[in-house]
Formats: sequence, structure tokens, C-alpha cells
Amino acid sequence: MTPRFATAFQPIVDVETGQTLAQEALVRGPGGEPAASVLGAILPEERYAADVEIRREAVAEAMRLGLPATGAALTLNIFPGCIGQPDCCASRTVAEAEAMGFPADRLVFEISEMEAVEDPQALAHALTALQRRGIRVALDDVGTGHARIPLLMLWRPDGAKIAREVIMGLDQDEARFERVRATLEQLQAFGMAPVVEGIETPGELAALRRLGVRAMQGYLFARPGFRALPVPVVPRPFGIRSAEIA
Repeated sequence: MTPRFATAFQPIVDVETGQTLAQEALVRGPGGEPAASVLGAILPEERYAADVEIRREAVAEAMRLGLPATGAALTLNIFPGCIGQPDCCASRTVAEAEAMGFPADRLVFEISEMEAVEDPQALAHALTALQRRGIRVALDDVGTGHARIPLLMLWRPDGAKIAREVIMGLDQDEARFERVRATLEQLQAFGMAPVVEGIETPGELAALRRLGVRAMQGYLFARPGFRALPVPVVPRPFGIRSAEIA
């Protein structure tokens, strides 16, 4: 039977060294159809079953492309509501990945922003239990989405990602630059060095480097590769800011 889902991959790069730290799995249709059209066709009652199927297909594709040999991690999205449910939880994906020969210590689960967290305390407890088993879990889209900072007050993820909506044009907007600085300082206070996604211009890259960010993702480095592992290219030098930001 033809799979309902396929996978594109987009790298997360250390802009200081050029090393690919991880490849994020992004859902696509079998013919490369965009994520919005694929996810929009899933009925609400099928959401969690589709979620685990999407992750299974992503791991299989990563194996086919030889991702383990690159040394990079594989980042997989997961709905908060799947955490703790045996039929669609992270533990099931880990077991399926190990059965395919994919190393479990290279998996990173990102808590999706597409679903509200109904009970942050219960979710934090379940996430901590996963981490105690050696499963890495990160928080997606800090600064947007559903109540991410309250969850951080209860739980310490293995990583966090700041969305493009937060950083877009920070090199041209002093107020935005300062908001990003404050967000980074808050995450650092929680002991995290975040990934920043959605970098599209040399000015954004330069401004984020001034703030000490190293792990980045975005079209500036590589667009998602459909059934392929893109190799990121970091522009050198980092570029000139479009506006003077103190």
C-alpha cells in the first residue's frame, strides 16, 4: 500500500562551524504536496493516529537516506496530547525506530505548537518521565503558540526553538531586537541554548550572531529537501545589518 505521507528534511546548522546538528522532518504528501494541504485533510479523530504514522514514515525515510551515518540528529514533531498515550506516544516511535536500526539517542521530539496544552502540570510530569528514560524532548516555537512559557516553569526541555514570527526583521527593528534578546536571556536562565528557525536574510543572521546564537535553521542556509537531506551553506561573512542595532 502506498504511504499516505512522505517527508521533507530541513537542516539545523551550527553557523560557527557549518556542522549540520539535526535534520527536521517535515510532513509532505506522497507527491510532495505541502504540509498544510496534507494536515488539513486529516479528520480530528484521526489526528493522533496520523501523527505516529507521519513519524514512522520520517524515520524510515531518514534510514533510507543514510541519516545515521551523518552524525546528525532527527527532529520529529509530536502533539502534546500524544504524550503518555501508548498508541501514539514518543516511546512507540522510539521502539519502531530501534526496530529499523535507527539509534534512539539521535531522536529529538519537538512538542508541536498546533495543539493547546490543557494541563501543563500533567504534561510536564509525563515529559520528565520520558527524559528519565533517555528520550530527548524539545519545545517548539517559544514565543508563539499555546502557553509555552508556563510549561517551561514546570519542565526543563532538552532544547527550545524560537520561531520566525519572533525574529523576523530583528536587524531592522530595535524593539524586536530587544524582545528577542529578552527571550534568549529567559531561555538561558532556564539553562537552554535555543535553535532559532526561519532565518531568511544575512541581516537576521548577523543580528542573531551578535546575540550569541549559533544553532539556526532557515531558507538562508537550505530549503527543505523532499525525500532528500539538504546540505546547509552558511553565508560568509555573516552580513551587514540593515539598521544600527545597539
